[in-house]
Amino acid sequence: MKQIIGNRYIKTFKFASSQEASVFLSNQGTKNILSFDETFGDNYFCYVCCHSLTSEKQFVLSFSSDESEDKLFLLFWDEQKILVLDTGKCIYMIDDRLTIIASFDITTPLIGLFLISKNSLLLLEEASLKLVNSQGEILKNEIFDLIEGFNIENGQLFIETSEERKIFELT
Repeated sequence: MKQIIGNRYIKTFKFASSQEASVFLSNQGTKNILSFDETFGDNYFCYVCCHSLTSEKQFVLSFSSDESEDKLFLLFWDEQKILVLDTGKCIYMIDDRLTIIASFDITTPLIGLFLISKNSLLLLEEASLKLVNSQGEILKNEIFDLIEGFNIENGQLFIETSEERKIFELT
């Protein structure tokens, strides 16, 4: 099944070695390749982004990670023309010219990404949250004990830890 977001879909390829990934990249026939050489891990991924109608390759992202594919996040922030990529150790914000706008280290496992509005994104980890704008500036950075539970109601994020209950406005 092709999942189309913003008239694009992603084909994911996983390789056992960096050599295999390099050969794959050299055979893509596009100059629009962003390779994250500073990533490390046993799994080598290539994400090929294609036009939803013509299947023309628009760009390719390449990185390695210790995480399995089902634990990684990829978000199209369509209003801002930004791609948000999780490599398991870092979150990257990438514009439509394949320029890295910002990157954020992940200190605890990522729970998820959530677009609050067309101008802000929530990065929720097991023991912290960051609210960032489309320029990659951190608007809020909170660290707390490990999350035991959370939910969103009426534009508010409720987080429960063993020590406290925190409420964050998401508007």
